[in-house]
This record gives sequence, structure tokens and C-alpha cells, in this order.
Amino acid sequence: MRLKVDGKEVEAREGALLLEVAEVPTLCHHPHTETQGLCRLCLVEADGRLLPACATRAQEGMEVRTETEELRTYRKTLLEWLALTTDLSLAPDLQALLARYGADPGRWGEVAGRKEREVLRDNPFFLRDYARCVNCRRCVDACGDGIMGVYALTWEGRGLLAHPTTPLGRPLPETPCVFCGNCVQVCPTGALRPLALEVG
Repeated sequence: MRLKVDGKEVEAREGALLLEVAEVPTLCHHPHTETQGLCRLCLVEADGRLLPACATRAQEGMEVRTETEELRTYRKTLLEWLALTTDLSLAPDLQALLARYGADPGRWGEVAGRKEREVLRDNPFFLRDYARCVNCRRCVDACGDGIMGVYALTWEGRGLLAHPTTPLGRPLPETPCVFCGNCVQVCPTGALRPLALEVG
């Protein structure tokens, strides 16, 4: 099928996501998990509507715009608030996006709500540092339906208080975790990282 992306005609296979045919920034999407449409960083304008590129299928004749002034402003603001509330120092891809969109978290002044959480060291392989978590849910999905199907990680809380955890808050060795490392591999911020890379 053929559609237009930023004014140029492109070919797309039947059933392709817009994320596959357009270069769009994303955070929650990962090719090996099923998480879709959470972060909203990949919003595009498709036939006059704002839609997440990671959850929208390409259609014949569709007209897609990926970098309108409205979308750039939206992404800039979203990234600024992520930087205000979360430690992104181990997230080079997000830091690059902050630079790309000219994000300046400081323009909002002092904002309450910075995540402060104790680093969890409950196993010999990796640590859980949820002060760095951007709530993308990749780890929970990788542990559950996306890859492993063991469900050693789950979700708790809402809004800024939301974060991955274990069932009943148990230490990882007391869960079905098999320490495969898939959750660490899909984490984009270092919230889950090997003990060998521990900082601070």
C-alpha cells in the first residue's frame, strides 16, 4: 500500500504500524514487548487526527505528518516533565531527544514530585532503581505477556507514584523470577541494571 509521510509517498506492507514507516521518537514501544500507546511520545498527525504511531496501522492513502510545530512543542513539554520528575542520567536516548527538541526543564522552575525511591538490591544479578523509572512498563510486559510469561513483576500505584514492583512487594528471589535479564534488556533508563553497572 502507499501513503504519504511528511509529504513524501512511501510503501508500507499490509498491517504495518505507522512507527515502521515513519521516523518517530518513542519510549514505551519495544519490538520484543507488546506495550503500546502509553508514553504518547510517538504521536503523529494522521488524516487530521493525533494518533500514537506505535498503535496505529498504516492505511492506503493516509497522510501522516510527524514533525508539526504542535507535535514538536508537545514532545518538548513531555520530555521536560520526564526530566523534572525522573533521574534520566543513565538514559542516553532520552537525553538525545531532550537536546533534539531543545527541551529546557528549568523553565518550569521548582516542581514538586521528583521521584525519590530507595535502590532495591535483593538479588545478586541486577538492582531496581525506580527513581529512574519513566513508567514505560516494558519490564512488566517483558516479564509477563511480552516475552517470558512468568509475571514476577507487576504494576503498583497511579500517576507519579506508579512504578513496577513484585507481587505483594516480595524480594525477587521469592517470586517466579528466573533472572533471565529480559526486564533489564528492555529498560530504557537504567532503572533496572546489572550490579556491575551500579552508580552512586
